[in-house]
Amino acid sequence: MSDDPGSAGAPTGSRTISNYFNPRALSAIMMWGAIAPFTKYALGEIPPLSFMALRMSIAAVIVFAYMRLRRLPVGIEREDVPKFLLAGSGFFALSTLLFTTGLSRTTVAHMVILASIGPLLGAVYRWLGQGDRPDRRSMVAMLIGFAGVLIVVGDASSAEGASVVGDVMGLASSALWVGMTVYPQPLVKKYGALRSTGWFIAMALLLIVPLSLPSLGSLAGNMPQPLVGGALIYVAMGTLVGNTLWQAAVQQVGPARTLVYMYLQPFCSLLIAAIILGDRLTPEQVIGGLLAIGGVMLVKKR
Repeated sequence: MSDDPGSAGAPTGSRTISNYFNPRALSAIMMWGAIAPFTKYALGEIPPLSFMALRMSIAAVIVFAYMRLRRLPVGIEREDVPKFLLAGSGFFALSTLLFTTGLSRTTVAHMVILASIGPLLGAVYRWLGQGDRPDRRSMVAMLIGFAGVLIVVGDASSAEGASVVGDVMGLASSALWVGMTVYPQPLVKKYGALRSTGWFIAMALLLIVPLSLPSLGSLAGNMPQPLVGGALIYVAMGTLVGNTLWQAAVQQVGPARTLVYMYLQPFCSLLIAAIILGDRLTPEQVIGGLLAIGGVMLVKKR
């Protein structure tokens, strides 16, 4: 099987969009692009832990109901339960908890910058932990992409509302997401992206629900507005569908090439805001977005 999606059966030297972009990874990033601003908006009325519990619970109900209705396999083997527990509670839940809690303590701009250093953290891990030194072209491409992220978000950022604690949470969340991208791939290969995602979410709830019980109790008497509820539904669906597409992309092209797509998330966030909310993209943000796209396209296909 070719490592380059879309290349099988294509004439030698031909180029298609799949030579440069993976549709699954790109779709996941586009879905996630709206999660940070929607989450920030919802956190104005819903405490972070309550938001996390509701988000994951809604996603879990949807994915398992869907598998039942479609009569898809649902169960996992007992020997794999500890692995799912580590992936779901250790990587997925902690990464999402830190991201959501950090977002309540810092700006969206700071958080998306920190979330976008995943490719660099992944490269460092593979280099130091696995002896897989990145080639010069891929390293230059990652640095170009990160420079684009800094330009995109830096032009829209403000120090007001930021904090060191929130930024450290964002950095830790990004590091854990690299682990969530790399560690569970044998499980995804065995069970498929959808079933694996369902169990990652279920295992995440084992950590999140006990932590959120006090705040959920206070929320019961103060229901959020409909628009906040809509934001919550979107974030839940983005968690489910986005993560399923992401894990499928990692299976198709590998963790290294998938993580690079994190560079596109800030630009997608601003682009979505421009389309939906009418926010104006500045020339600097367009240039930064083009650099981020260039970084993804330049990463060596291997």
